[in-house]
Amino acid sequence: MDIVDSQVHFNLLGDLEAGIAAMDAVGVKALLYDEFWGFDAKSRILPGYELPNGAFRYTFQQAEIAAMKYPDRFAYLVRFDRDDPELDYLISTVGKMPGRLAMRVVPWTPEGFEQFGQGADEAIFAAAQKYNVPVFVLIPGRTHLLEPYLKKFPGVKVIIDHCGVNISFASKPADIFEGFEEVFKMAQYPNVALKWAHAPSLSSQPYPFNDLMPVLVKVVEKFGPERVMWASDHSQNKKFYSWAESLFYIRDTTELAESDKVWLLGKSARTWLNWPQPAAQ
Repeated sequence: MDIVDSQVHFNLLGDLEAGIAAMDAVGVKALLYDEFWGFDAKSRILPGYELPNGAFRYTFQQAEIAAMKYPDRFAYLVRFDRDDPELDYLISTVGKMPGRLAMRVVPWTPEGFEQFGQGADEAIFAAAQKYNVPVFVLIPGRTHLLEPYLKKFPGVKVIIDHCGVNISFASKPADIFEGFEEVFKMAQYPNVALKWAHAPSLSSQPYPFNDLMPVLVKVVEKFGPERVMWASDHSQNKKFYSWAESLFYIRDTTELAESDKVWLLGKSARTWLNWPQPAAQ
């Protein structure tokens, strides 16, 4: 099976070759590299630098190297500051530079969520529609904030990050379905997909997280398997469960059809990101 991991901060796993060895051990054929080194004093995602107008220019050196050196194994996503004076040009590079396949919007702070809800990122979505750029959006527990963007820019492929719900490594929700009703409302928009990441953190059971499977089955029913893509985000959750565990509970379950697994574990990501499977596979 062509298994594609839709998010790993790969730079946090060590050097490139060691990370590839881990991918091979788990059975991951390719992954979407989200370069992340931490935050600066203003809670901005690193690496990057401040521009004269105060905007932040993100950089992706390690992800670019990985995508160029191993094009069959890596693609990467990018982030852009809404106030970057070169915003339109930067967004136009997605899909043109080697391995640069998608963009990510991360409001992150309470102020950022408020601004996002007020339409502050319309320029990003307008350019994404103009250049046919898929957009991942991290707004846990606030998926309703997407609706004005979806109505105004129906041509943008939007992928809701991290199941769309609040996920905490420290505590489990009293009801594992908590928050998903709001997420399910997004299924009415055909240009919306869901990234199934960090989901084992919702489970109150050890691997294979049996209490989680009814939620995933419901997600597949609502969105269809072609609009759900798996991601481990292993670099962030490796203290809580292994990369293999984050994959195998889906790969080995009997509660999903094999055709559904093909979509969830690779085909959805390749389809939504315009990322062809290498001919040799």
